[in-house]
Amino acid sequence: MISKEVTIIGAGPSGLGAALELQKNHVKDILIIEKNPDPGGLCRTVSFQDNRFDIGPHIFFSKNKEINELWHNIAGNEFIPHKKLTKIYYKNRFFDYPLKPLNTLKNLGVIESSQAIIDYIISRIKTDKGDMQSFEKWVYKNFGKKLYQTFFRTFTEKFWGIDCKKISADWAAQRIKSLNLSKAILDAINPFRNSESDKKIGKIFHYPLYGTGVMYERMAEKIMEQGGTFLFDTMVEKINIQDNKVESITLKNKNAEYIIPIQTLFSSMPLTKVVKEMKPKVREDVLRATTELFFRDHISINLILDSSNLFPEHWLYIHSPKVKMARIVNYNNFSSCMTANKKTTALGVEYFVFQGDDIWNMTDRDIIEVAKEELQLMNLLKKNTIKEGFVVRNIDSYPVYFLEYKKHYYSVRKFISNFVNLVCIGRGGIYRYINQDYSLYTGILSARNYCGIHYDVWKENR
Repeated sequence: MISKEVTIIGAGPSGLGAALELQKNHVKDILIIEKNPDPGGLCRTVSFQDNRFDIGPHIFFSKNKEINELWHNIAGNEFIPHKKLTKIYYKNRFFDYPLKPLNTLKNLGVIESSQAIIDYIISRIKTDKGDMQSFEKWVYKNFGKKLYQTFFRTFTEKFWGIDCKKISADWAAQRIKSLNLSKAILDAINPFRNSESDKKIGKIFHYPLYGTGVMYERMAEKIMEQGGTFLFDTMVEKINIQDNKVESITLKNKNAEYIIPIQTLFSSMPLTKVVKEMKPKVREDVLRATTELFFRDHISINLILDSSNLFPEHWLYIHSPKVKMARIVNYNNFSSCMTANKKTTALGVEYFVFQGDDIWNMTDRDIIEVAKEELQLMNLLKKNTIKEGFVVRNIDSYPVYFLEYKKHYYSVRKFISNFVNLVCIGRGGIYRYINQDYSLYTGILSARNYCGIHYDVWKENR
């Protein structure tokens, strides 16, 4: 195969963003390699019997004006505005998320509410922060022990698969909003709504009529119209290096294996896999650092239910320790076009796992049965309402921020930075839990770097 000026691994948000920006800057000779049959990566939409399912909930909201404009230019009039509605399921009750004090205290009851208030006040007035390195200590300080045990511990350990004491506070600081009890109570009793304020804090989002993946399908079409080439259903088997340069990559498509020469390589592959696939093998100290870093995997059980109006929320966080599922997504509430029959519901049930876990090794039929039993246990599903279902497994979905991850991460990052023609982008590529808007932006900024403008993508904030 003829060498391209730029080769991109991954047709997710970052890879597509990089390609569009390169073409905007007159770089037309581009090849994009994607392991799935469709573009979008973790943001793709999967069709099943004329019903559409995303890989978990994805919303189109960004504080970045440039990204918002790009989305709207591509989606045009097929963008549906929504006021975000999500809740936490705990002890057979639904709590507003983000947490709202009046709703939270009412649902907890007098005794638990009193304990939560006391713990919260103590946490806020305590001047000695002490050890704030772990997720557990960070939440203690910002929310108090009672709220931590009620709303953070169970879900977080489901999500990451490790004890909260072993999770870095970086995760909490990046993803959790602090709670100002007095301000929130005043806001709750204020009868006036500020729609602009809602937009600024992400309460208002947009969604494509036919699912998240449509955005990336349109991007891919635009890239192809401008001369870009795609290889779908294609895996990267080897990254062949010499000194500080990528010379070629070995690809596998079905049973065929071939080598593509590389001029410049943009990669959204998991950072750990990039290093592990390098041939000849890299230094032992780098390999050791790479093996210490790891990702959380993801299973989405997608169900077609013979019922509608299941619940009004876009998605529910499942904090109940009685079930293994962690999140439920109602795609009907994103767009009526997600189902072929308006009397049915397209429901996604999510489990966060590691490859090799018991649930990962189950057959699809058995996993669907587990989801069915857990939905019934929570009284969210009536018997015999599941018409059809299928399972999507995704590996390397979430980079894990364990306590000691930084020293290994910086060791690998330093090694990668020595390559003169290798650019890492996206959530997996830079080993950061970022949303689709910033993942897209890492591709755009890296393309601008290639064209002569300097951005440190690794350090850019969300």
